[in-house]
Amino acid sequence: MPESLPDSNQSRFAQEQQELNLRNARMGAWFVMVLVPLCWFLDWMAYPERKWEFLVLRLACAASCVPLLLALNGSWGQRWCRVYPIVLPLLPAVMISAMMYLSGDPGSGYYAGLTLCIVATSFVFHWTFREIGITLALVLAAYFASTVPNLLRGGDPKALGIFVNNTGFILLNCVVLYFGSRQHHAIRLREFAARCKVEDQREELAARNEELTATLKRLRETELQLDQSEKLASIGRLSAGIVHEINNPLNYVKSAIFLLKKKSKGLPEDVADSVNRIAADIGEGIDRVAAIVSDLRTFAHPENRGSRPVNLHEITRKALRLLNKEISDRSVTLVDEVPEGLIAQGDENHLIQIVLNLVQNSLDALQGRAEAQILLKAFEQDSRVLLIVRDNGSGIPQANLAKIFDPFFTTKPVGQGMGLGLSLCYRMIQGMGGEVSVDTAEGSHTQFTISLARPG
Repeated sequence: MPESLPDSNQSRFAQEQQELNLRNARMGAWFVMVLVPLCWFLDWMAYPERKWEFLVLRLACAASCVPLLLALNGSWGQRWCRVYPIVLPLLPAVMISAMMYLSGDPGSGYYAGLTLCIVATSFVFHWTFREIGITLALVLAAYFASTVPNLLRGGDPKALGIFVNNTGFILLNCVVLYFGSRQHHAIRLREFAARCKVEDQREELAARNEELTATLKRLRETELQLDQSEKLASIGRLSAGIVHEINNPLNYVKSAIFLLKKKSKGLPEDVADSVNRIAADIGEGIDRVAAIVSDLRTFAHPENRGSRPVNLHEITRKALRLLNKEISDRSVTLVDEVPEGLIAQGDENHLIQIVLNLVQNSLDALQGRAEAQILLKAFEQDSRVLLIVRDNGSGIPQANLAKIFDPFFTTKPVGQGMGLGLSLCYRMIQGMGGEVSVDTAEGSHTQFTISLARPG
């Protein structure tokens, strides 16, 4: 095996040579089995007196290839595959040498058959240096063994000249084949080494391509996060100013309502009732404004109290109690499949707010739908706890799906939502180390899946 190839490539080259030898050995065996008997007409023309003897030799040569062909399919053929490039040309060479000996002619033209054997085999098999050396030596030995005795028995000077001429042609063929095979073997080695190099480069390129693809993916994700952070930072600064400016007049109005209720005690009962109802309406409006301001404050300065083990069953119970009347008024069926005692890692207040927001959005999406239903479900999966809120409402259009967590993005009419709910939920879930995903089909359903860590 050449020293220029690494050990791993040497074994691979040897394996390829073995497979190639076995495949070509089948073709070579069939050539011998078919062509050798077909050439019997040459014997008829050259040596008619011995045509039947030569036919027996040809059939014996063809028959001897049968066990070699059968052995190729077994372990013997795998083990001795390097013997076939020697044996297959040697069988017809021995047969031709026997014919030359029986003919008694030291200058027989059948020497060309020996040349044909080794030339044809050189095209069928990829000989190594040792294999071609052994094959040529055995063919020459068979040739001399068949012609020298006939030459010694006869005394014709012309026969000696023909013998020398034939021998020269055979030797020249052997020299050409030997050096040609060496050159061919070197070319095959270079081709194999180049192929291995190309494969290594292709694998390296594929690995670098995968690495580049992963890097580009991380860059896109980072770019999206930076873009989102920039938007959140800008909106946070705006929200902080709005909160500060609104809180002061809200406090004045609340103080005025308190004084108004206090002064109404001295008024007649019917007037006091009217004043109290008006004050209550004003107070409710102020509370709504205060809730919006609170959402803005949470958005501008999100409170991060860390995560701790919380009971998802108790959290969903508290959230549903707040929405029980609205669920009943809208004739929505609520299916609760949150098992008792299911613990996740998170913040209780944040999770209540998240469930409230998602269920409220589901209620809005179910407006006017027949057989409206909301499913609350939670279960453990591997090292995570999944909380699912699903409805069979109108779904989310694909065009809006990428923007539902953006601040102030809403499809509701003016005055029915500021578009902060899902954005706040997204930030809260991230703050708890969780993840959220959306599965929706327009006109069919919407499902939010919140993934939280398990305690411990």
